[in-house]
Amino acid sequence: MTSLRQHASMGALLLAMLAGCTEPRSSMPQTITPTQALTRVEQLLTSTASVLDPGPRLELNAIFPTASSCLDPGPAESSKQVVISRAYWLRDVPASANTAIARQVMDHWKQQGHVITGTGGVEAGHPNISGETRPDGFILALGWAEGNHLYLAATSPCVWPDGTPEP
Repeated sequence: MTSLRQHASMGALLLAMLAGCTEPRSSMPQTITPTQALTRVEQLLTSTASVLDPGPRLELNAIFPTASSCLDPGPAESSKQVVISRAYWLRDVPASANTAIARQVMDHWKQQGHVITGTGGVEAGHPNISGETRPDGFILALGWAEGNHLYLAATSPCVWPDGTPEP
């Protein structure tokens, strides 16, 4: 059961992730479909979780919507576009492993060629880490929530509902 603070923390992270749609991403594939975006999101999350020790049990975090409208689309996007998001709780990870897990996540993302865009709370065992995939611009996050719970999240760039840009 999640608390109000967990909801607020996750909501703030979700808004930060969705705000990533406001900047044009020239490297973003213009014909990616929501289904392809979800496949990529799942791949990013499961590949990250697969390198973690201790290995977590992934539990879908239903607070994060799968598809949401792009917020404040920039000149390269349309209000008809959506972002695809997914988040998983990292279950069966003791709180004493939070710092090690955060370092493993950052190392894995860097090894994959992604960019770490923000870090906080790592040494305190309350990590909040954000990143962006290269070259496709998906947003990544490792978040901490009250009760020493960690979760991984990923959000796609803005995509067209049918995969085709407007004429």
